[in-house]
Amino acid sequence: MSSNTLKVGDVDLANPEIFEKAVPHEYFALLRKEAPITWQPQPDEENGGFWNITRYADIEEIEKNVEVFTSRCDISPMPVPQSTLENTIDHSIIMSDPPRHTFLRQAIMKAFTPKAIKKLEETIQTCAVDAMNAIIDKGECDLHDMAAYTPIEVVAEILGVPAHDRQKLFDWANAMFGSSDPELSDPQRNMMGAFQMFSYARRLGMARRANPSDDVFSMLSAAEEDGEQLSDIDLGATFIVLATAGNETTRTQFLQGALLLIEHPEVAAQLREDPSLMNNAVEEMLRLTTPAMCFARRATRDHVVNGQLIQAGEKVLMWYVSGNRDEAVFDDPNTFNIFRKNANKHLSFGATGAIHRCLGANLARTELRAMLQQLVTRLPDVQLGGKVDRLRSNFTNGIKRMPVKFSKAEPTADASHVTMYASGYEAALKQGANAAEPEVVLQASEGHGIELVHLAKVVLELGVPIIIPEGPRGTRLMVDVTKASWDGARIKAVGAPCPAGDWATVSADGTLMIDVRATIETHDGATIFISYEGRSDYSKGGTAPIIITPKFETADPRYMWLNKVQAVGRGHAEGMSKLIYDVYEVR
Repeated sequence: MSSNTLKVGDVDLANPEIFEKAVPHEYFALLRKEAPITWQPQPDEENGGFWNITRYADIEEIEKNVEVFTSRCDISPMPVPQSTLENTIDHSIIMSDPPRHTFLRQAIMKAFTPKAIKKLEETIQTCAVDAMNAIIDKGECDLHDMAAYTPIEVVAEILGVPAHDRQKLFDWANAMFGSSDPELSDPQRNMMGAFQMFSYARRLGMARRANPSDDVFSMLSAAEEDGEQLSDIDLGATFIVLATAGNETTRTQFLQGALLLIEHPEVAAQLREDPSLMNNAVEEMLRLTTPAMCFARRATRDHVVNGQLIQAGEKVLMWYVSGNRDEAVFDDPNTFNIFRKNANKHLSFGATGAIHRCLGANLARTELRAMLQQLVTRLPDVQLGGKVDRLRSNFTNGIKRMPVKFSKAEPTADASHVTMYASGYEAALKQGANAAEPEVVLQASEGHGIELVHLAKVVLELGVPIIIPEGPRGTRLMVDVTKASWDGARIKAVGAPCPAGDWATVSADGTLMIDVRATIETHDGATIFISYEGRSDYSKGGTAPIIITPKFETADPRYMWLNKVQAVGRGHAEGMSKLIYDVYEVR
């Protein structure tokens, strides 16, 4: 569709597929000119859609007005179930408001001060050189491998993640940020990525509390709020933000910046001749390509922005990728100009002075300067070696693959220790591909004479799981049942104060197999042991029902009838921390 015929409403900004070919900059320009705030229908969203905010001034106003526009919401364009949000809101630094946000930010900000980043400069430079040494003698590569290495290594150093676990950081980030791209992720991998990050953060937090170090996670694990240490969910949510945003956005920006330099070799030549230009060049790259294209807020009360009434509860999506090309702020905004005097006014780290402005902005700048300087000085003739594959996402301006070719050169040092994180993830994806859908070979028949009599509604609240990935039967999850209730006409009970567990295995084809042992105490003092197994289709990302077959054991004469009962239950997950079953006696 040409810009001459493009009309407001022609482009569905809620659809990630629109962004797979390219960011729709022409449409954003049209919106800024004719309709800077428009309603975007999205049936799965709580209020049926969201408001597109496309002008720089409006984005800045909303981001700074924390009293009206809350961050306690799903911050991406993709609708997220409320039950899932309840596990992250107020636990994650990017999904909280003051005073909770202030506490979480202060708990980790020491790691991102200019002094702290200065101490990391040698590590960053070493990583950038190592990444280049790993590819320079090959003459061709997927530049994603170079892009991934330095950010992963640096964020792992900051968090205290040992070398043998760093591939996991990349894999988990890809599974989460690539959730709208079926090639990279799916609901099952997305949820498993989040589960595994929570589980890893829990173990890391326990280790740091026992043996503190000088890394960020030791600071976070020791932090107290009103005399209480952070919960496992707090640690997990913060770990996810630091481990994903701390590496995914930087590698995305490096790839986008490298693409600009390949398309503009005269600019690369200028940077080779005068390295002092790199500082402003990085700012211009951040402005022009915008790695995180948008963030959302939700109105807490009715409010007017630029003449448009935003009603309480409605979601607003601040399109940084549009604000960064606002003609009212940037002259000739579609031109790549490394001499632009106000390039650093971009919104890619959030609005200047806003409380959610990226803590790691200066760290990202330092990494980008080091990585891009290696690119322009050591690969002077780099060019594309094939098609650039973009991520299907309306949240991250990502690149999945970027094949390049260049003249071979000798490494300056051995690079055999350098992990090709992107190649490692691609290999894992290929291994898990082509799982066939099982055939339906049996249908239920009528006239069987079986009756189902309701026994109880069961609610299980779960802690953060411990995960053993890629075992002989699949990925194993061990989840503490922190609270349990059974509510029926013939039995009312709660979980007994003794060990209980929900063991689960997810196989390669998405089959979820659960094995539970628990003890409950009835309202009138009986103790009942319960065991059950169950199955579900985890490839549906937690939306498929879970079918279980409970068995009961008790010596209490009032409930010994349960020993003869064969039961069946049908349940579902609510987010990551709650399971709800209806259990029936089979007669």
